[in-house]
Amino acid sequence: MIDQTSTSGAMGAVMLRRITGISARINRRCTMRWISKIGGWCASPPISSGPPLALMLGLAILILSRAGSAAAQNVSVSDYEVPISRADILRIDAFSFNYVTEGEEAVVQTGDLTVVYKKFYESQPYAYSIDLNGGTSFNKDNINDKWTGNLLPQLKTNFKKYRTKQGNLFFSWGTDSRHDVFWGTGRSFDRPMVDMTVGVGYGRFINATALRKAVRIEEFFLDEGIISEHLPKGMMIEFAHIIERESEYKEIHGNRYQNYWFEDMLAEIEKSGQVHGEIGYGLLRMQEVLFKERINDRFYGWDLTAGVQFEVLTPFEGQDRRAPALSFNFRYSRPLSWSTQINTDLNADTPFSGDFGRVYNISQDTDFIYEITNKVSFTTFHTFRINKRSGMDARLSTSISIAFNFFIENKINLALSESITTVEGEPFRQSFNVGLSYRIF
Repeated sequence: MIDQTSTSGAMGAVMLRRITGISARINRRCTMRWISKIGGWCASPPISSGPPLALMLGLAILILSRAGSAAAQNVSVSDYEVPISRADILRIDAFSFNYVTEGEEAVVQTGDLTVVYKKFYESQPYAYSIDLNGGTSFNKDNINDKWTGNLLPQLKTNFKKYRTKQGNLFFSWGTDSRHDVFWGTGRSFDRPMVDMTVGVGYGRFINATALRKAVRIEEFFLDEGIISEHLPKGMMIEFAHIIERESEYKEIHGNRYQNYWFEDMLAEIEKSGQVHGEIGYGLLRMQEVLFKERINDRFYGWDLTAGVQFEVLTPFEGQDRRAPALSFNFRYSRPLSWSTQINTDLNADTPFSGDFGRVYNISQDTDFIYEITNKVSFTTFHTFRINKRSGMDARLSTSISIAFNFFIENKINLALSESITTVEGEPFRQSFNVGLSYRIF
């Protein structure tokens, strides 16, 4: 049995040191010089610690210092293995509309909308993922009586074919496409820009969200005295497998699938011989976890991919394609405890040309999630980008955001976020946002 309290506590302390270190570095005027090949970097002027920033950072430090507290379980996330692992998410991340009038004249007309779709499927022989992000915004220029706006969709796909069903070596094929459209200002793409990467890699990912739900139900049962102690590991895994098979119950039993689904879950719990309370009351708790609570996805695993990146289609007609490039990608996901999750994605590429190793792109995205309660979660998201062009110094940009999400209802949540963005040679940007998001499924 793994003691996740000490492990997650140490990781929470590491995350705390990283965030406080990042904040300190941002507030210095010049903290470091990159080596000559990367170029110099000088931070922007110190950031004023306004009320939103000070409050958000203070709460973040408090949250991270407590993120490791969790009771030991008989099962850990790495015990969970399923032949098929999947996830589907469609949500409206941001929607705003501002309309102001003076007398009979409209003086402000602005709006924004962001839609996110993610699909993940992993099985023993193959795996694929789809990530679609679409954003649009508009603004009415009342002085020139002109509308301006944009539509910025991006689609990423990835397909993996494993060499053997039980092995981790795979062949991969992926695409990354964008089609930026502007009206009133800016230049729209003539056609979608499409990059393709073909390569080989090693590693696997497992979606353990069903096991997290099983643990959450077990916690409720313990608190209510329905069971006397933690359920055995094998029973918890089988309980999670039944939760995972919800779609299978729907296909077989139709609209009445919940009767059979809940009956099988309760029967699995009763097999333990530890049920001492009223199991019928436990049914209400199960419904609360499975349909009313918002539980963030739990993934664990990693993969490393190396391949060749091609520019299949350029965004503008008559534009020359870039030289093929060597591409590396490393992804890692791990729940640090039953209430926390960390994900990171590192990418690097350099062209197969005379500029090999001298022209490159490096990027990393890291996010950390902590579920404070069943209605409140805390997230941090950090990104950095290094772009090196021929005959120019490397250009560094970085951003960090801190957010609290309040789940008003299973599909609706209120988000408060503070973000800081720095781009080398430009003033820093600080923003505080409040918004609603709606998860369709």
